[in-house]
Amino acid sequence: MTEFLQYLIESSLCMTALYFLYKFVLERDTFVMRNRIYLLFSVLISLLIPLLSFSIDPEKSMVVNQFTLDTATNFKAEITGGIQLAEESVQLKPISILLLVYLLGVLISFLRISKHLTKILKTIFANEIVHQNNLKIVSVQENTSPYSFFRYVFLNPRITSKSEQNHILLHESVHVNQYHTLDLILVEMVKIFMWFNPFIYFIQHSLVEMHEYLADRACINLGADKIEYQNALVQNIEGRMNFALTSAFNSSLTLKRIKMIKKIKSSRITNLKLILVFPILFFSVLSFGFITSTPAALEGNFEGYYEPDQFHQPVPTGNKIYMTSGYGQRMHPILKKKMFHRGIDIAAPKGTDIYSIADGVVRKVNLAFEQGKGHGRFVIVDYANGLSALYSQMDSYAVKEGQKVKAGEVLGAIGSSGTSTGPHLHLELKKDGKNVNPEDYISTDIYKKK
Repeated sequence: MTEFLQYLIESSLCMTALYFLYKFVLERDTFVMRNRIYLLFSVLISLLIPLLSFSIDPEKSMVVNQFTLDTATNFKAEITGGIQLAEESVQLKPISILLLVYLLGVLISFLRISKHLTKILKTIFANEIVHQNNLKIVSVQENTSPYSFFRYVFLNPRITSKSEQNHILLHESVHVNQYHTLDLILVEMVKIFMWFNPFIYFIQHSLVEMHEYLADRACINLGADKIEYQNALVQNIEGRMNFALTSAFNSSLTLKRIKMIKKIKSSRITNLKLILVFPILFFSVLSFGFITSTPAALEGNFEGYYEPDQFHQPVPTGNKIYMTSGYGQRMHPILKKKMFHRGIDIAAPKGTDIYSIADGVVRKVNLAFEQGKGHGRFVIVDYANGLSALYSQMDSYAVKEGQKVKAGEVLGAIGSSGTSTGPHLHLELKKDGKNVNPEDYISTDIYKKK
């Protein structure tokens, strides 16, 4: 889920940069269709760019699956008789609080748009509908500005003259024919998931402006008298839009619309300003369409390393060597409650050799440990095909970080350097980022106490 939150932030940053270009460079031009397309493009490309990912050697990257252990952390692990049990505590982290707040905002945004849509549908079903050309005219009783939703045009015929109605229907037919409702639905859907981003609201407001400018211009081009048309705008200045997802004949943009009607057309050369969008897209792709590559230290380390059919045993066999704890849920012998044990424990005399279970590369040798705490001395080895092993509670090391090791090669000696009541090996395995049962890879029958 944190990846999704990161995606939302990156998408919002892209959207912000593209909106600033519109606001300070493109907004004053009279190329309103161009601006409409640009605003829609800004939303769509901002959703796409963070999804881009260029990877180098992805298979090798997948091979590396190291444990991420903070050697300075007190693991709070209780180990008794060679048994390690990690307490699973549930903590409310800041990221969890942030996620809850985000999901609450999504829910509120969804309920808001659902409420508007429900009101629109109720208005359609509750009033008389007259079909005129390709429009469905809904006669409403409210004192509201005329508005449209897809092919439905909502107006109160009792408060508008016949001349005004003609202008209104001509205006709303442009919204219908140019599918402006689809633009608004797209932005509203994005707003549900990006309710926290103020720039999606700015884009929506600017997009509504473009819709109104387009409809006004089309009406004038179709022969509407400029003076009468502007008077119709002023006559409806008291009206207010009731619903989202709709295009209104009048809105708070009335003065701007009148100015745009009178405005001299911009020169076509101003379209060259769009070139400025390419640097923004370029830097956005560089920033968020990141390159994933294998760390240089690991390049070539796994050539010829394949997951074996049979793994080497981690310690030798003997009368005093036996498994004291397996993988999974068990009753903690001190706390007297069930906890999850992420590995296996094999008790053995201090100084007993610890072997690598396969060919691999030593990822971590813990030199900054605290005696008697956590895992103590430990070694992490990365193997092929996304498998890693943690060998802990060691008494000494026989390898160094970055060293290649073969199956059966000595990694160190058994001890009790962490939280422990006796010398033993605590072995954990991870496969593709998740803990797995070591008993699925090595035979533990030979370590069963007789």
